[in-house]
Amino acid sequence: MTKIYSPEELNSFSRETLVAVILSMQDQLARLNTNMERLTSQIASANNHRYGRSSEKLDVIAGQLELELIFNEAEALTETLYVVEPAEEDVIQVTRRKKKGKREADLKDLPVEVIPHTLPEEKLQEIFGAVGWKQLPDEVYKRVRVQPAVYTVEEH
Repeated sequence: MTKIYSPEELNSFSRETLVAVILSMQDQLARLNTNMERLTSQIASANNHRYGRSSEKLDVIAGQLELELIFNEAEALTETLYVVEPAEEDVIQVTRRKKKGKREADLKDLPVEVIPHTLPEEKLQEIFGAVGWKQLPDEVYKRVRVQPAVYTVEEH
């Protein structure tokens, strides 16, 4: 950086000193201008490289109007746009019925824990009265309880 002179200092300088200061300032201004021109040309070339035509790889954009399409529209449309698709074959899906007894066969090797759900007769008479309840046939269902590394069948 050069020294910044005050107006009083410049008035006290001789003519030769003032000419030397002005010449050095002109030289410095010329160097700054050349640096600025180089930087603007570098930015322009970088933008051209990044956004210019060389970055566009497609020659023809799909759907864009072409001269061939204008002059011979019917032929161009039949050749390029409309392609005959092959006929689809109907796929018949085979559905299989579930086999009866598969669940029982899967659960036969697992340990069974029977969980009874009964109430004593005294409790039933207390809740529903003497003739307010009737014993239904037992309905058994099986549920698999999973514990890490242990499978148990619970009969309810």
